[in-house]
Formats: sequence, structure tokens, C-alpha cells
Amino acid sequence: MNWKNSNLSSMREAFADTIFDLAKDDSDLYVVSVGLRPSILMDKFALRYKTRFIEVGVAENNAAGVSAGLAKSGKNVFLCTYACFSPGINLATIKQSICENNLPVKIIGFHGGLLTGELGSSHQMLEDIALMRSLPTMEVFAPLDSIETIKMTRVLAKSNRSTYMRLVRPDTPSCYPPKKGFTIGQSQILQTGKDVTVLGYGPILTQAIGLKPSLEIINISSIKPLDEKTILKSIKKTGRCLVIEDHQQIGGLGEAVATLILKSGLKCKFAQIGVDNQFGRSSHDPLDLYRLYGLSTTDIITKINYLISKK
Repeated sequence: MNWKNSNLSSMREAFADTIFDLAKDDSDLYVVSVGLRPSILMDKFALRYKTRFIEVGVAENNAAGVSAGLAKSGKNVFLCTYACFSPGINLATIKQSICENNLPVKIIGFHGGLLTGELGSSHQMLEDIALMRSLPTMEVFAPLDSIETIKMTRVLAKSNRSTYMRLVRPDTPSCYPPKKGFTIGQSQILQTGKDVTVLGYGPILTQAIGLKPSLEIINISSIKPLDEKTILKSIKKTGRCLVIEDHQQIGGLGEAVATLILKSGLKCKFAQIGVDNQFGRSSHDPLDLYRLYGLSTTDIITKINYLISKK
């Protein structure tokens, strides 16, 4: 999919508008912010729901503690900031105050992955999925685009589990099937095929749509819990699996799927595309970083051809 010729929209805007709408009918819905209200597009919410917008400032550990306290008192809490700060800085407080008490705080990590672009290594969170999926009781999600962001946010707002949802910074292609819903623990087959199973989450997955040969593309937006049945059924059919993600290869979806395949005893050809044990760097065009780190459409095609060539 060519992003320049696609219908682009903002995950951040979709999330902010959805939370604002949900708050109309849920008087217990609170947003906890960590000094980034304009960037996460929460100005409208803060102005309309002044007593339900908690600004803690640059104090990430305190934000997690406040969120836990609000959730313990029965509030429906969304902790919103950049992923590099939450869980990047406050992981211990998330573990001790939220997860160990099994509290339904929804942690929204903005600016995930290399798509953060010009903000550079300090803000390009490439380890958040690994950190959060390792925490007991924590569920982990990453929507494909703005359409799924809306559907996912509405579902997670009703969840009674500790939750992490990853969003990206720039506008990205909208290709989630509008008639499809979102269900925790389920994936969505975006394209059926017979030669290679392609698994991923977030906007990077859209780069595989329409490529040759016959690809079965599955959106793994529910990373934990994982839709094991759909994944294994597809790999059994194709015999080949490629996992692509804008994240470190270590600890990400690729490792989760590889572990699943090994445990199942299923034989297949496997490959993954992700950041290979490196930090990010700054670029005005985030897609230049995809080319630099081997995450571009060209790199996906190369990996697919490699899997096809293996006997």
C-alpha cells in the first residue's frame, strides 16, 4: 500500500474524539495526563470535563499511582502519555500498583515505534510491547489504523482488566474493514492467501496489502491475549510465516508467534522483520527510517521471496 496515495487519518484524533464521546454517558470516565495535553489532543476533553481530567505534570510514576487509586475507587481510568514515558519510565509502578492489584487502568502509549520520526531515539519507543506483554494480568493491544482505534477504544472502555494500547504519531492509511468489530483475543484476516502468512499490528502491516504472491495477511491487534487458533490455522495452510512489526525483534510479536509455533509442534518456514537490536534515530520522513532499519515494503518483498525459495 502506497501511503502517499492512501486515505490518511489520525489515530490520536480518533482516540481523543472517542474518549470525549464516551465521557458523555460515563460520569466515571477519567483521563490522567502527564504534561502532554495538546500533543495527545486532550484539550477538548480537559475543557469540557474539568474535574475528570487529572494533570499530574512531568511525574510519570505519580501518574500511574494516581490512576491506580482512581481505579480502586471505581473510576474508569485512561492514563495517557507517550509510550516512552509510560511504560518507558513508570514500569515498576505499573507493575506494583496496577497489575499486582489487577486494576482496570487503560494505559494509552502514544508515539510508538519509528513512525515517531523527527523526535528521534528518545521518543521512538521500540520496547513497549515487550515490556507490557511480560507483565502478569496486563493485556496488550495495537490498532491497525484510526478506524480500529475507535472500535478498540470503545471495547476497552468496558474492560475490567489492566490494559495497554499503543498508538502512533503521524496520520496513517485507513484500511480496517468498517463492518468488522473488535473483540479482545481475536485477530482479523485482512486478505486471504495460500503462499505466506503475514502477521503484524499497527500501520506497518498495511505495507503488505496487495503484494505478490498470494499472501494471507492477519491483523494481530490483540497481542495479548493472542488469537492462537487463527494464527496456527493460517500457518498450517501456507507453511510459511512472516511477522512484521515496528518494534524491537526481541520480546515482540515475532517471539510470541515463534514460541506458539514451537509449542504447537507445527513445522513451517519462519521469518520476522523488526528493529534488530538498535536504537532509533531522527528523520523528517518516518518512512525513511523504515528503509534504513529494513522495515520497508522492499524489505517485506525480499523476506517473502526468501520464504518462498526455501524448500
